[in-house]
Amino acid sequence: MNLAFWIVSAVLVILALALVLWPLLRAARAPGTAAQTALLKDQLDALKAAHAAGLVADADFEARRQSLSAAALALIDAPQSASARAPLSVQITVVLVVLLLPLLTLVLYQQIGNPSGLAFSGPAAGGVAGTPGSGMPTDASGAPDLSKAADSLAAKLAANPNDGEGWMLLGRTYRATERFTEAKAAFEKARALVPENADLLAESAEVMGLSAQPRSLAGEPEQLLDRALELDGNNQNALFLKGLARAQADDPSAAEQTWEKLLTMMDAGTEAQISVIDQLNVVRKRLGKDPLPVPAAADGSSTPPMVTAEPPPAASTGPAAGIDVAVAISPELAGRVEANDVLFVFARAEAGPPMPLAIQRLSAAQLPVELKLDESMGMVAGMSMANFERVVIGARVSKSGNAQGQPGDLETLSAPIEWRKAGKVSLTIDKVR
Repeated sequence: MNLAFWIVSAVLVILALALVLWPLLRAARAPGTAAQTALLKDQLDALKAAHAAGLVADADFEARRQSLSAAALALIDAPQSASARAPLSVQITVVLVVLLLPLLTLVLYQQIGNPSGLAFSGPAAGGVAGTPGSGMPTDASGAPDLSKAADSLAAKLAANPNDGEGWMLLGRTYRATERFTEAKAAFEKARALVPENADLLAESAEVMGLSAQPRSLAGEPEQLLDRALELDGNNQNALFLKGLARAQADDPSAAEQTWEKLLTMMDAGTEAQISVIDQLNVVRKRLGKDPLPVPAAADGSSTPPMVTAEPPPAASTGPAAGIDVAVAISPELAGRVEANDVLFVFARAEAGPPMPLAIQRLSAAQLPVELKLDESMGMVAGMSMANFERVVIGARVSKSGNAQGQPGDLETLSAPIEWRKAGKVSLTIDKVR
């Protein structure tokens, strides 16, 4: 928040205090003046009654009447001098209001205020960042539509191609929507414009691996990781990916050493730590060592796609085993599919981690569609369809372009099936998440 905001806030609080305290203080003084005026009037009436009854001589009556008149005139000319001091309860109330009103205002603003609402919208106020006023597209449920945001940012960068930070943001947005090839190109442009940065180098290496077929960090991606670790030897993303690169290169000892260093930096039970232990146990098995215990996930959320710790196959030995999937959408929901929606078709274990064992990403405009999910589409070592007999097949039309389900997405799930025996499954998307 800027200085102007604080000045305006202070003026408003002072005005609020004035509106509250002025009537309070004025009311506190008024009873003192009124009481003294009433007392003088009562005394004058009593004096007149005594004089009429012959109890007060004429000379005494006149002297006392003049004295009371002088007191009344003094009260009229300078009422503040005769006003009673504000009662103690009023004084305490005033002090509490002065102290507490600004404090409570600040606390309330911190709880429900919106500082970003003060900012001007547009590139000068923060670009395409999904904050209020940034103009980030949203879907029908109000959630950020990452695919549309990426397309909007790409259009802006076409007019301003020297914005290195913008290319980094675009690469991350493409990464979040699993548009890995486009993310790779965006990060390459960012690296040409932004001074060497360990995070950028690691992210760029990751999407290179994710866009490769098969997924692999060999070659240039690992070179980028080495440079990232030269810049920041404790960069956790770079360490994780470096371990994957060494595991894929059939160097399990180096992978183990790298991931053991990484584990010393991580909080126990987090999704990231569980992913590292899963990968580490793969290489420990190859070294003839017992696996490390895997803690339960703290939140049960799914793990994002990543390259696998298994070495990539040297050559194809034939089609991978899988299951054919036919996906359609119910007539009731067909009208809710928009041109930019993304279709995810996936398999996950009937009982086990919620991360997909296989996944395909398509345009929802292709519905109805037929495709195949197979053993080669595993994202994490030891977590492919090959390792599970029974799976659940799902299909989701994502409004945000994110593989993780969001409110408003259209979806369906099959019953658990033995995928090797089933051969094919048909799904109809008929529910709104």
